[in-house]
Amino acid sequence: MLQSRSEESQSVTTSSSETTATIVISRLATGPTPPQPNGIWPNILHTRIADVMKQMGTPPWSKRIIADERNLVTLIATPPGGGNRPHWHKEFDEWWVVLGGKLQWELTGGVIVNAAKDDIVWVPRGTVHHIRNLGDELSLRLAVAMPPAWHYFSPCEQCGFTDDGPREWKA
Repeated sequence: MLQSRSEESQSVTTSSSETTATIVISRLATGPTPPQPNGIWPNILHTRIADVMKQMGTPPWSKRIIADERNLVTLIATPPGGGNRPHWHKEFDEWWVVLGGKLQWELTGGVIVNAAKDDIVWVPRGTVHHIRNLGDELSLRLAVAMPPAWHYFSPCEQCGFTDDGPREWKA
C-alpha cells in the first residue's frame, strides 16, 4: 500500500507486485538548499575510506555509507578467500566499484566476471551472484543498491555453494 506524500515526511514507502514495484519520494527539494548531512554514517557529507576501515577493524565487514529513498551505498571489505552468500534481487539491478583487491562474480548461467581495482561490475535483477575475493590481499568494493534491498538467497550450482540459511534478508 502506498503512503501519501507529505512535506515533513522523510520516509519511503514501497509497493510491489509480482511484476512491478513503486517507490514514493516524500521529501522533494523546493529549490537550492544547503546540505544537512548527518554527523555519523549513513549520509555524512565526506567519507574517508581509511576512517571507515579503522572503525570497522578486521574484515569481513560492511558499512552503510549512504541511504536514501533510491540508493543504498555500502562499503564492503572481504579478506582473502572470503565471499558472500549467492543471492539475487527481484526489484533492482546492483552494481559495484572495486576499490581494491581482485574479485570474482559467479553469475547465473555460468558467467564469470573477474574485476580488480577501478573496475565497475553491474548485475541485472534476477541474476544470482556469488562474489569471492581471489587475491592475497583485502578486497574493498562499494555496492550500490535500491531500498529496501531484499536479498533472495539461492544455491550456486556452478560454484558448488549449497545454502541452508534463511531464504530472504533485507539489507
